[in-house]
Amino acid sequence: MMAPAHRTSESERARKRVFFHVGAPKTGTTYLQNVLFENREALAANGVLYPYEDRGQSFRSMLDFRGAGWGGSRADQFVGEWEEVARRTRDWQGDTVIISNELLGGSAPNRIEAGIASVEPADVHVVFTARDLARQLVSDWQEHIKHKHMVTLERFVDDLIDLGRDAPEPFGELFWGMHDAAHVLDLWSGFVPVGNIHVVTVAHPGAPSATLWKRFCAVTGLAPDVYVTAIKRANKSMGVAETELVRRMNAEVQGMPVDVYDPLVRKLLAEDILGGRSPKLTLPTQRMAWVSQRSRQLIAALDTAGYQIEGNLDELMPRPADHLPHISPTTLTDADLADAAIRAATGLLRHSGRQRRRLVELQRAAHPEPSTGPETSGFRARMVGVYWTVRGRVGHLLRRLGVRRSTQPGRRSR
Repeated sequence: MMAPAHRTSESERARKRVFFHVGAPKTGTTYLQNVLFENREALAANGVLYPYEDRGQSFRSMLDFRGAGWGGSRADQFVGEWEEVARRTRDWQGDTVIISNELLGGSAPNRIEAGIASVEPADVHVVFTARDLARQLVSDWQEHIKHKHMVTLERFVDDLIDLGRDAPEPFGELFWGMHDAAHVLDLWSGFVPVGNIHVVTVAHPGAPSATLWKRFCAVTGLAPDVYVTAIKRANKSMGVAETELVRRMNAEVQGMPVDVYDPLVRKLLAEDILGGRSPKLTLPTQRMAWVSQRSRQLIAALDTAGYQIEGNLDELMPRPADHLPHISPTTLTDADLADAAIRAATGLLRHSGRQRRRLVELQRAAHPEPSTGPETSGFRARMVGVYWTVRGRVGHLLRRLGVRRSTQPGRRSR
């Protein structure tokens, strides 16, 4: 990260507030980011900068901020992304900038210090959206399953509780390093006044859907009713059967490259096709007492730290009744997964059909007559490869579950 190239006046420093929304993952952060991105022109008209040119820049600049790589990419591939965001922040003539990525919270102290320095002078604030620990544990497990891991829910929770940050990589450091609000904010409080640190609690299920947005607006000074918030929710959760299906499938696709797995399995299958129809994921019952005790300790730490609280810290206490009855994913039989598997197969076949039709359309548009040029042949090979990859995964999945394809959608053979 480069040193600031622009210095604002003292009067600018007094009026320009820069909010770092640093976490936690799985607390509605993607929804907030989507609302901010879709409304960035309206925000700018009201003096508020959301400093990203495209949706992916939030992630890329976070990696540069942290000096980290991701998914096989090296850290040096993202150099300059954060400085671009910092430059826009320094040059902004309005009174507010909102920087948001849920993985910023896990940054090392030296990176936090350098990142804050790169936007100064400014009135820097930190925002942390927090949700109760029971929901965070099961949601984070599902997120790891969507990234090709095969650990069971029980092993994942047991290791995080029994071993803490020493749980097997990458789970211990990733979870406690980014989901433990007291730990994360203690790091950031070394560089930001305690009075400028805000905890936004995520309400329990059943609260009005606009609650999180209104609380975020109360912290950042936005007018909640001015902006369009009817935006499709991202990261739609899978239920217990769907998540276990993907976990078991992961054993069959360990050799699949990340750039194939990510769009095909994580985005298409897990997020678009397998929206939860089965019962929701819940915390294993035998671990609720420990989680409740740890939550009381967390609430006490946040309460005494002097942070600004938007919402109610009591919302960080898990509600045991919300996790009953608990269904262990590992106890599900292949028959229990059949409905989810058929939806997966149907969705992937439809996708492969669309890919096939698009291939034909592109070929006809670009080359009315068949072409054998190297560029066309390479493109055709890639598209056909995607098509047959999908078809092959679907067929293998159906065979494992003892399901024959039927000419009548929705029917399955026993």
